Amino acid sequence: MKKLDTSIQYLIILAILANAVGLFFPSLRSTFTPYYGSIAKHIVTSGNWSDLMLLNQDWLDKPHLPFWLTAISFKIFGINSFAYIFPGFLFHLTGLYFTYKIARFWYTKEVGLLAVLFTASALHLMLSSIDVRAEAFMLGEIVPACYFWLCYDKNGGVKYLLGGALFTAFGLMTKGPFVLITIISGIAALWIYRGRWRNFISFKWIFALILSCVFILPELWALYLQFDLHPKKVIYGQTHVSGIKWFFWDSQFGRFLSTGPIKNNHADFSHYFFFLHTLLWAYLPWWPLFIVATWQFIKDFIQRKSQIDAQIFLFASFFVTFILFSVSVFQVDHYTNILFPFASIICAAWLNKVFTNCKVNYPHPLFYVECVIATILFLAILILAPLTLSGLAEKIILGLDILVWITIIYLRNKIWHFKIIALPTLAISLVFVFLMTVNGTMYSKYDGGYQIANYLNAQKNISVVSYNIDSANQMDMLGLNFHSKNSYQEIKDLNRLEPKQNYLIYLVIEEKDLAMVKEKLPGVVVEKIFKACAIETFIAHILQPGSLNKNLYTYVLLKV
Repeated sequence: MKKLDTSIQYLIILAILANAVGLFFPSLRSTFTPYYGSIAKHIVTSGNWSDLMLLNQDWLDKPHLPFWLTAISFKIFGINSFAYIFPGFLFHLTGLYFTYKIARFWYTKEVGLLAVLFTASALHLMLSSIDVRAEAFMLGEIVPACYFWLCYDKNGGVKYLLGGALFTAFGLMTKGPFVLITIISGIAALWIYRGRWRNFISFKWIFALILSCVFILPELWALYLQFDLHPKKVIYGQTHVSGIKWFFWDSQFGRFLSTGPIKNNHADFSHYFFFLHTLLWAYLPWWPLFIVATWQFIKDFIQRKSQIDAQIFLFASFFVTFILFSVSVFQVDHYTNILFPFASIICAAWLNKVFTNCKVNYPHPLFYVECVIATILFLAILILAPLTLSGLAEKIILGLDILVWITIIYLRNKIWHFKIIALPTLAISLVFVFLMTVNGTMYSKYDGGYQIANYLNAQKNISVVSYNIDSANQMDMLGLNFHSKNSYQEIKDLNRLEPKQNYLIYLVIEEKDLAMVKEKLPGVVVEKIFKACAIETFIAHILQPGSLNKNLYTYVLLKV
């Protein structure tokens, strides 16, 4: 197995390098960068680290920690896409490291390496590390917290107590109290199974909880300064909104029960299965392994085979939260990303057992399933690359695809143990690089906010203003705000245009308002026309010749 260990390490490096490609492409409206990046940008430009603001409006939807970390990155690297992605990517890598540590806590080095590989090459985790929603940070918070609490439960010790409390606090300051369920469900299940009920009320663990709460005081203080200290602020159409109450209840449990300010009123019976079919693409290419491994783990548990404690911890850590997400009426596909490290350890433990017990010349049937998935992904790239890319980008992707096929031919004589992990890893890495390339080279041409900002950033002493932009296109304007190196504001009344001395004003409008604006501001000059397309329809249109140009919307840049 030593040679296989080395091969797995190379595959892990390959997956991480492929993932890191996204660091060097612009963050567009296809991600959450326009929202979260604009909020972190305000912290840097205003110097106000307690208030989260979006276009000069108080923003109450997520805790502060990711925005603080992003703002620190902006301070170091400047306000740009790389600086926005970098902190979340570091937490993603931290999650990979502690996935290995948890796997090693229960199993062998081989299991640990396989678990890291499966986590590093899970499609939605790769996307999340570049998209950088809260889940990217949470991967590097929840998994370390689980590891430190496992060690604290077994051995005690100040370093495990501090590590567990600190990473738990990080998770709380990223997503709210709901993360405690994922962090403690595995250990709690172990206590229940072993009849260690006293642990729930022991001073050891009560103190651990208290210490975790002490570490979140910066978050509570910031919420108090922004909201509780100013009860007359109008938030979600209401006054007397408590930021502290929102943190402990509405931020997560209010959504879960649909009793908070953000609700989902369109749920039906099918929502119970949302995360089941989400798993089929989000955990590509490893979901077949997970299904088989889960079934085998259940059989082993019933028959009291293998490591019962490990199975209880991993299953509880994954399925308690997965079931809670499934019954909630508020569901988003990236919620389950935080559970994939536990799924990966389950897969790794099972597959390593198969490697140990199966003969080299007789592959497990699942080998052929993974080969089919990998082949479909490779062929999809060959078909889609010429349709969605052009020029150098198309040549690079097709060249990489051909290189992968050559590699596959080279690997034809390798044992199936290696190929069952190598082929899917190569396939998903290529898919990710392809997606990033399409987003960064093709879709960027149709991201309105990014294009307008790029055009105007060459000029200094200008003010950028948008007027009467439809709500459906607000993400473009948030992108303009994030990428612009000049001041930006949004107005609903043209009378609010206030010329500043030595400043030139550029007005961004939609084409439908051009005649009206020219009538009210007869001196304006059309500077440039920009065509844009929402990411939701871009791929569908680009795959149909002539369809894209018919479905673009237009921004007009006016010099006032």
